[in-house]
Amino acid sequence: MLSKRPLNFVVSMPKEIMEKQSKSVLCMGAILLDELYFVDHPLQWHTSNPAQKKGSLGGVVSNIAQHLAQLDVEVALLTAFGTDPEARFVQQQLDAQGISYAESIVASADTGKYVSIVNPDGSLQVAVCADACTPFITPEYVAEKSAYLMQFDILVIDTNLSIETIQACIDFCRSHQKKLIIEPVSVPKAHKLAALSLAGVFLITPNQDELEAILGNSHARIPEALLLQGVSQVWLRKGAAGSSFYSVDGLIDMPAFAVEVVDSTGAGDAALAAWIYAYIQGESSANCIALGHALAAEVLQQQGAGVQGINPQKLKSIHSKYSS
Repeated sequence: MLSKRPLNFVVSMPKEIMEKQSKSVLCMGAILLDELYFVDHPLQWHTSNPAQKKGSLGGVVSNIAQHLAQLDVEVALLTAFGTDPEARFVQQQLDAQGISYAESIVASADTGKYVSIVNPDGSLQVAVCADACTPFITPEYVAEKSAYLMQFDILVIDTNLSIETIQACIDFCRSHQKKLIIEPVSVPKAHKLAALSLAGVFLITPNQDELEAILGNSHARIPEALLLQGVSQVWLRKGAAGSSFYSVDGLIDMPAFAVEVVDSTGAGDAALAAWIYAYIQGESSANCIALGHALAAEVLQQQGAGVQGINPQKLKSIHSKYSS
């Protein structure tokens, strides 16, 4: 059983500086156009509900890459674009942010879309995703791009990728001593991980439902079960209750910052981006998590998955604001 190290709301642990990592991150997975519908009143089923619409560039790895770029992290995106007009719009958005996607695929398909219904309290009611492009990222493509992947120290993938491609990424990173982070995305997609060998994975970031999907029929549906499979760290997201970070060094519990939630879309993606930024700066585990919570808190207070105008100084200022 892991030891539990309680934390105060204001992080006051001694800072244990890790070896500084290279600022090179590759995000691999689906890039989507988000359509978010914010209902004016509590949702009524089987009838039309008045709502406000917001559209933006989305997809888990895209959200992460966009935040990392603002935080001055050297980041690139490996994804699959469609051949429709929306694909050019997506590329223009990435160009404007200086995010490289040069090694990505152009697939004979339409750009994927994520459509969600958001409750008046900011919680997600339901969402659907149509993505015909990401299946073009195959194990063979990963093998073909191995020299390109070798340029990066950290790979972040989502479970929009196929089971076979996810396993190919795990095997590549384990063989070449690369740090692999897996974002489970959703319960149905997290289930893909249940059949895979996860040994060597650096970090997985599920919520409780996704964790149970990953562990499948296991009697021990707890984060420690993933550590026993060879995963180095598990960051369990618990919504308003905060998060718990599991590793061989112990357990860190941290509460969420109290904010008024407008929209929960992308909060976890923002948290992971801030965590990665802090990690490669050599911050302690506690500070990595705290900065992740701070950026997630900002996202929760706006419509859409991205915070604009963020930079390293502003991120630290945001954290100070919430922790004071």
